[in-house]
Amino acid sequence: MKADAMSLTFLANEGSVTIPFFQRGYVWDKANWEDILVDLLNSSKSNFLGSLILKQQPKQTGKPKDVLIIDGQQRLTTLSILLKALYDTFDGDVKKNCEASVNSFLFYKKNATDSKLYVKINHSHIDSAHYTRIITSQLSSNDYNAIIVSDNSDKNPINIKFNKILQCYKYFKEELTPMNFSIREGLFNRLSDNENKILVLIDLTEKDNEQAIFDTINNAGIRLSSADTVKNALFQKAIELLGSLDPVLPLHKEFWEDIFSNDEDSINFWDTERLTGRLRRDNIELLLHAIAVIKGFFDPDKNTLADIPSLYKDYINKLDEPKIITFIKEIAKYAKLYREKILSFDRSSLFSYDNVPQRLFHILSQCEISTFHPYILSLYFKHDDVNIIPELCKLEKFIIRRLITNQETKSYNKTCRDFINDNSMINAKITEISDISIQSGLQSITNKNASLLLFWTELYRRFNDNKQSVKELKYNYSLEHILPQKWEEYWISVPVVDKDSKQISDSNEAKKERYSRIYSIGNMTLLNSSLNTSLRNYVFERKIEGEGKKKGIRAYADLCITKDDILSIYDKGDKVWNEKKIIDRTNSLAMEILEIW
Repeated sequence: MKADAMSLTFLANEGSVTIPFFQRGYVWDKANWEDILVDLLNSSKSNFLGSLILKQQPKQTGKPKDVLIIDGQQRLTTLSILLKALYDTFDGDVKKNCEASVNSFLFYKKNATDSKLYVKINHSHIDSAHYTRIITSQLSSNDYNAIIVSDNSDKNPINIKFNKILQCYKYFKEELTPMNFSIREGLFNRLSDNENKILVLIDLTEKDNEQAIFDTINNAGIRLSSADTVKNALFQKAIELLGSLDPVLPLHKEFWEDIFSNDEDSINFWDTERLTGRLRRDNIELLLHAIAVIKGFFDPDKNTLADIPSLYKDYINKLDEPKIITFIKEIAKYAKLYREKILSFDRSSLFSYDNVPQRLFHILSQCEISTFHPYILSLYFKHDDVNIIPELCKLEKFIIRRLITNQETKSYNKTCRDFINDNSMINAKITEISDISIQSGLQSITNKNASLLLFWTELYRRFNDNKQSVKELKYNYSLEHILPQKWEEYWISVPVVDKDSKQISDSNEAKKERYSRIYSIGNMTLLNSSLNTSLRNYVFERKIEGEGKKKGIRAYADLCITKDDILSIYDKGDKVWNEKKIIDRTNSLAMEILEIW
């Protein structure tokens, strides 16, 4: 490895300058461009801008000299765009004077006698077209005007409005154009000066470990993502094992580029974050985590998501040629399955009981459980859409039964691994929770869990009722306690009874019994809107009918679990709601819940 201070004019001595296809796209933004411009415009000090790591490629007969940019592509790309933007601000005579210098920096010829010029810096798939349009002056005025120079680095790089390469050019062009000519002329001459050592060039030899060097360097404080690091390690290893870049290019195109960055929708999807516990992680990081769990080199008891890059590198380094190709293809298959099968929802989503995958993922989402995504992904990897349904139902049953009985979830990481290693274990885990414990758990349940169970019980009824035309519902109902949590003001005159309808005379026992039944699932229902706050605590009849402009339960009772279980009995003349009613309805709902799960 050799390091030398260099000016930007080093480019004139290079042929093709290639950004390896597996490196990330251009990500610098306005803050970076502003820093460089301000620095370079200050002619009173030395303008050291950082380092570039290059690796000269073996010269091949009939092909131009080629050098790989191992690190510093963001910096070098920015400087080349700055040079072009600066050149484009000059008038005809000055342009003519500068043309030879600019061409030597930005273009190369395959042969000295050729007339055709080729763009010197070869970018990756995402940025190549836009960069070429800038350097070759093919950016139309309409496209130029459409570009939005944004501080938001999360905008989509494929969308022309927010592509960073185009934003960079427009930023420099608009900043430079109003400047006095002497300032622009001075800047151009300093960039073209052999003695203006603004960079440190580090040339690697064949013996240097470019992977190790690459991994330790950040680009102007923008740390490589887990996906960037994994991709780099994966395809560097492939090049090493396959002996050259040529056989790796089609692998990268089909099994990485076409999956993760082929179009705007793909980039948006993999950059989209999901809530996992208390943290938000983007889809590609969650995918890589899931694969690591499935393959067994991520230990939830020891590792965190921050360990993903190093764990992948360790795993990849142990692979031989057939296994590295297989692993690349497996990642692509898991990615397709993840995108298609790992579902997410919003408030507009419609749910139906017969859609088993949707039902499972809704339950997992509401329970804030993403731990089993690797297990689900492994099932989809092994099974087709028909044979996987029983397996998904088992997992759903396992989750719900533990939810109802208030079982801990801390062990789910280990459980997920166990299920991946031995799918039959889930059967034993389900039977650990008895039906009696389910019935007991429904005697006291949280509002959140009750809402989930009542919603899917409602859809279960609709699925089995041929008279019901509406089979799909949104998850946007309000939970209501029929016997209110604050019952002592209006319900004190309603006798407290036991399971046999016998009045409990002891006041302390009566209070204890009443409070214990409030949080039974039989005392809860779902309404399409919340009741007025003051109406919630009224006695049963006033809660049903409402009062004045305050609408009661009847007005918001769209669901069978309210109309059939409560209103129909009330309308038949039974206008009492007490502990006996709650016990009976809890038992009835328990039987339905046990049928489902």
